Amino acid sequence: MKSDGNGRTKMNPQNEFNDRLIRLSELERIFGVCKRTVRRKAEAGELPPLRRIGRAVGMLESQVKAYFQRLSQPS
Repeated sequence: MKSDGNGRTKMNPQNEFNDRLIRLSELERIFGVCKRTVRRKAEAGELPPLRRIGRAVGMLESQVKAYFQRLSQPS
């Protein structure tokens, strides 16, 4: 990171945090199961962990993408 001359550091655009929270209603459509099953599988470690941000509950988009990438790799 570089300083802007005023004692603050500038972030490179590549380092910006750009992950979104996918809410349970969208996760139902993505995984094809009900909210309760999403919760149960996340608690069992079969799906990425659920995150709570305020009242919102969901999974990080990057973790869902990584999950599907792992599924698509041959064993």
